[in-house]
Amino acid sequence: MNEENQNQGETGAAIDSEEIAKISAELEAEQAEEQAGELMEQREGPGTAEMLFPLVSFGCDLACPNYQIQKPEKQALAESYGELVDKYFPEGIGAWGVELNALLVTAAIFGPRVAKGIPAREPKEKQPEQGETVADED
Repeated sequence: MNEENQNQGETGAAIDSEEIAKISAELEAEQAEEQAGELMEQREGPGTAEMLFPLVSFGCDLACPNYQIQKPEKQALAESYGELVDKYFPEGIGAWGVELNALLVTAAIFGPRVAKGIPAREPKEKQPEQGETVADED
C-alpha cells in the first residue's frame, strides 16, 4: 500500500494540498485585481457627495448664515445626501452634472442678491387711474 501512495504522488493522482492552496491564492489574487479594476471603472468621476458639496455648502450659507455651519458639518450633509441620491439613482448623478452646474451657477448669481433683500425690479409707483384723484395729506 505504501508503494501505491508513493506512485500516486509521482503521477499526480494524489491530491496535493500545498498545490491547491497555491492555485487558490493565485485565483483569489486575480479576482481581487478584477474587482479592484471594476471599482475603479465605476469611480471614474467625482463621487456624488463631491458633486453635492458645493450645493450643500452654498445652500447652508444662503439659507441659514447665522447657524455658521462648519465645513465638516457640510461634508457630513453632502455625504448623507450623496448616499440617498445613490440609492435612488444607482447609475450616479453624472448624467445630471450639467443640470447641477446650472443650478450652482444660478444660485451663485442670484442667491447673494436675494439674501440681501435686493428687489429684482424697482418698485413701481402707484399711478392713479383715470377718474381717481390723489388726496392731499395734511
